[in-house]
Amino acid sequence: MQIPLGNYVVRVRWLVVCVMVVAIWGCVKLGLWQWHKAEQKQEITRALTHHGAVIQPQPPALEAPDIAAALHLQTVEFKGHYLPQYGFFLDNQVEQGQAGFHVITPFLLSDQQHVIWVNRGWLAGFADHQQTPVIATSQAEQVIQGLFWQQTKVGYRLDKPGQTWQRVQPVLDFAYLRQHVPYAFPDVILKLDPAVADGYLRHWEVPAGQVEKNLSYAYQWFGFAVASLVIGLTQMVEKRA
Repeated sequence: MQIPLGNYVVRVRWLVVCVMVVAIWGCVKLGLWQWHKAEQKQEITRALTHHGAVIQPQPPALEAPDIAAALHLQTVEFKGHYLPQYGFFLDNQVEQGQAGFHVITPFLLSDQQHVIWVNRGWLAGFADHQQTPVIATSQAEQVIQGLFWQQTKVGYRLDKPGQTWQRVQPVLDFAYLRQHVPYAFPDVILKLDPAVADGYLRHWEVPAGQVEKNLSYAYQWFGFAVASLVIGLTQMVEKRA
């Protein structure tokens, strides 16, 4: 098949067309993936720096998946008290190059039936990895505020979840937590506001340069798509005799 094009002719080679289409489709898809990642990180940054109105959700409403999804990245406020007996340390958390833990403690809401898991911040670890920090947790009734974070991804566990309660846990495994905590809760973490007391080091912002890095990757993939198109066409365009 030939298509006249001025002093040139396009000889359609179906193998070249197929390879070109697959390459362009793959590059565009990867570029859009990186672009969406950059948009998500920009949204997180805006949510962390511009709190807006504080929302006070009703505890039973948290069980509805659509409501939990709508509250994602919103600043929320809850009244209740901590349950330190079910708190744990989330392992392998790094802050400025130093390994440590995130302190995760359930907060029993005012209806006495639901809890919300609260990330109270980062603490440094020890040379002896079996040693954990000593923390104090007030059990008095209080009002806390933070970023409502719907946890859609759960890390892969290399260990086998124990039958007993683990004070140090490698991932946020909500299935494991439900086996040991006798309260209802959504797959959500409340990232405690840095201004709220009874917490530790809290740097919730997206690391600098992450948005720009994802955008640069997106531009590269889009560039590869254009290059695939140009290379494919040059393989099929010939000058007329």
